[in-house]
Formats: sequence, structure tokens, C-alpha cells
Amino acid sequence: MFNAHCSMLKLGGAAALVCLAVLATGRAAESNRLVVASLNPIATDLARQIGGEHVQIVELMPAGRNPHEFSPSPTELHRAKHARLFLAMGKKLETYLPAIRDGLTEEQEILELGRMIPSLKLSAEDALFACCPVHALGGIDPHWWHSVNNMRRAARTLAKALGEADPAHRDAYDRQYRQYDDRLETLDKWVRREVARVPRRQRKLTTPHAAFNYFCKDYGFETVFIKGLTTEEDVRSVHLARVAETIRKERIKVVFPEVASDAAILETMARETGVHVGGALLAGTPKAEAPTYEAMIRHNVSTIVEALAPAGE
Repeated sequence: MFNAHCSMLKLGGAAALVCLAVLATGRAAESNRLVVASLNPIATDLARQIGGEHVQIVELMPAGRNPHEFSPSPTELHRAKHARLFLAMGKKLETYLPAIRDGLTEEQEILELGRMIPSLKLSAEDALFACCPVHALGGIDPHWWHSVNNMRRAARTLAKALGEADPAHRDAYDRQYRQYDDRLETLDKWVRREVARVPRRQRKLTTPHAAFNYFCKDYGFETVFIKGLTTEEDVRSVHLARVAETIRKERIKVVFPEVASDAAILETMARETGVHVGGALLAGTPKAEAPTYEAMIRHNVSTIVEALAPAGE
């Protein structure tokens, strides 16, 4: 029997009535697999790695989208009507979660993968360069996945949740988690080896937004941010002048744009300071053509090291 729960979900500036009619079992009728809905491509990849053949994933947000600008439409949510678990990154990245939660049955739940991961808070100055107004005001950096060790914690959290939702395959989820954890441990060691090629005095990561704090904390980088949130041109100019001064003072060689971000401001800064514009980093999601977490991390680290390591290293 279906249980229908309805809630008002504000999407795209307009209120839409969302009715989630869900099966209490949270299983796909045609395969009897556990149904998991994913609200982020990184969570999608994690579910594939740990869930394997025993889960059916409903991917609500495709790779390449900006998670700060995404919210699921009523049609997309309807595709997840059989889901037992909704996977979110957490730390208030998905501002629409309360509306989805109001429409769930007692058998369904939202799993925030980052909830148990210690948060990094933005300072008053950092908040000016946050990813979006919500996080500028809240002071929490939601981009926890740029730390591989944080992803290992999230993988453990998901394995436990899948085992509780589907006890018959708990051993399989645990086995697949351990295999994936071994790969993440290897990935973390690779990151540290690559980063070691960059002299400590040159480990300054200059990006448009405050999106790489967890990466910088884990791997010994200092963060420098470029683009503020304010629309007041005089205030914005003050911040840009301060950043330009910092770039010159700290002898920063490279600034890194982010995929799908406006690179014009970085190009302007490069002309004013003489720094180079490096390759684009992936801040929010993997590339659509390589939609895995491991590929995302390898892309970012290779891009950073290639630009900052001394020639011949």
C-alpha cells in the first residue's frame, strides 16, 4: 500500500505542491533492491561503491550541476517515490531538506553524510568569500568532501545505514565498504605524495570562493580567496584591492578558477598582479564524463601540483 505525504516545496522562486507517494518497504518492485535517492553526484558514487548490486539508485542531481543552485523539482522527487533513503551531503548544503523531510513516511529517512564530520567554520573575513549567501551567514563550510579522510568517515556512515535498512545484505555492504575504504586510503596516500612535491612556502591555494578549506587543512595549504559576495561595487573593490595586495605580498604565482565559475575576475586579477591562471578545479561535483569521487580528487590534486610544483619535479 502507498502512503502519500504532501508538503510545500519552494523551487525556483515558486511554491510547488510535492506529494511523495512511497512504498513502505522502500524497495523497487521489479528487482526487490533497496531504493536509494541521491541529492548529489558524490553521494551517488558513494552509494554505487558501497551498495553495489543490492541498491537501486535514483540520481536526482546529475554530475556537473552547481549544488548551491540545485533543488529537486516535483517531477524529480516523484521518481524517488520508492526510496527508503535520501542521501544528502549535509552541513546545510541542501537548503531544501526540511521541505523534503516533511513529505516522508516513517519508514523513510534523509541521511546527511557530513553530519558526523567535524565542521570547519568560516571566519568573519572568510564569510565574504563563501560559496553562497546561506553559508556566508551560517559560517559553516559545507565542502567537507575535499578531505579524503572525511570521505572515509562518510563511507562508514553510509555502510552502517544501508545495513540497517537492508539487514539481509549487511555483510555485503560491510565488505564493499572495506574494499572502498582501502581505495580511499590509497588515494589519500597518493594525494600526500603529490602534495609533497610542492614546497611548503608555495602551498597557497588561491581560488574564487572559500570552497577548499578541508583540503587545505588536511594537506598543509594556506587559503587565499578572490571573489566576494557583495554587490556593492565600492566594497567589492576594497576586497579585491586587499586580495591583490596579499597576492603581491605572499608572492603567489598561480590563481585557480573553478569549473562553471566566472573566470573573468581571476583574469583581471592576473593582469593586475602578474600571476598565472591555473587549471579549473572541481569544487561542487565531479565532471559528468568522469562522475566519481576518486576522479574528482585526482583531477584537483594533479591540477594544483602541476601548477605549483617546481619545474622538473
